[in-house]
Amino acid sequence: MVEKESNEIYSFSIGCIFLSSFLAMFLGLGSYIMFNLSKNDTYIAVLVGSVLLFGIFYIFNYIFTHNEEENLIALNKKIFNKKFAFILNIILFIAFFVISCIIIFNISNFLNIEYLADSTVNFFKVLIFIPIIYICSKSLPVIIKANQIFAIISVIFVAIDLIGLYPKFDFINLEPVLNTSIPKLMHSILMYVLFGIVAFCMILVTSRSRVKDKDNISSKLFKMIVFSNIIQFIIIIATILVLGEDFIGIFRFPEYIALKQFSLFNILERVENILALHFYFNSFSLLTFLYYYMIKILPNIKIKKYYPFLISIAIYIVTSIVFKEGISFYEIVNKNIIYVILAGILVPILLVFLRMKKIDKKLKIND
Repeated sequence: MVEKESNEIYSFSIGCIFLSSFLAMFLGLGSYIMFNLSKNDTYIAVLVGSVLLFGIFYIFNYIFTHNEEENLIALNKKIFNKKFAFILNIILFIAFFVISCIIIFNISNFLNIEYLADSTVNFFKVLIFIPIIYICSKSLPVIIKANQIFAIISVIFVAIDLIGLYPKFDFINLEPVLNTSIPKLMHSILMYVLFGIVAFCMILVTSRSRVKDKDNISSKLFKMIVFSNIIQFIIIIATILVLGEDFIGIFRFPEYIALKQFSLFNILERVENILALHFYFNSFSLLTFLYYYMIKILPNIKIKKYYPFLISIAIYIVTSIVFKEGISFYEIVNKNIIYVILAGILVPILLVFLRMKKIDKKLKIND
């Protein structure tokens, strides 16, 4: 009985997958890129991007609710012929691998800069790999439940952040409004939507058929996505209100720099290292789901249990060669992540969506 309960997945847990993955895509990455594009108008980009994400939600929700397979990878093998499904899954693998490299280097660089500058980024990579490899040895329901705990902690910490930073808010920092050029503002909106697409894809790590409380799951997911966008909006606008236009584009991790201004009733101060824990939790959660996808794509052979370790070695080597320093990292990511997400995730998802629509149409005609 206990074992059966431990393997159950609930709709709230699925919503938490989006929340943690969504927030993880912004720490020192999405936020840094967007702030450099739209400065103190970034909150406008978030508002517009959120509306666009609600439209994209329909595509991912359709795939999720109409999929009776184990996950997106298994679904591709079912609805496409063997060769095309293989190509599609390889494209997804490459995209997931690249995003994993970006997230791991980003969080390692953060730890290196803010905590132990005398150490190396590679040292922190190893520290990150260890818990990910361990978590990936567990079943999917266990992974999803661990993510749920991390997501709840993140929301609590964001609420504490808001209370402690509120006295530091300066609403003058929102001015001048709409001072960003239209092309840059549109680019910022696009980045927000693309990072949201990555989070949406993580939901497809499972399917509706595996969720116990299937009733009204679409509305429950929609509410969680609205909530996730509100949380990200709060983080973005709080950072702007604390740092202002002159500083948000300077720092690589603006959210963390804003946290250094935290003061709770003039009693609790200098606790940004504790409050920043939700940064790590969200990043670990996203990386775990990315690893899970990659493991599912790789062939099911005897060395499968070593896949998390082998993937980690590959990421370590690639990041060491490509991302030699923080400055080059952000330049490379800023120029190429758009293409990685568009070609590596959005295009395959659209092909899956259109294929499922076609299959459903044929079934309705035959009925």
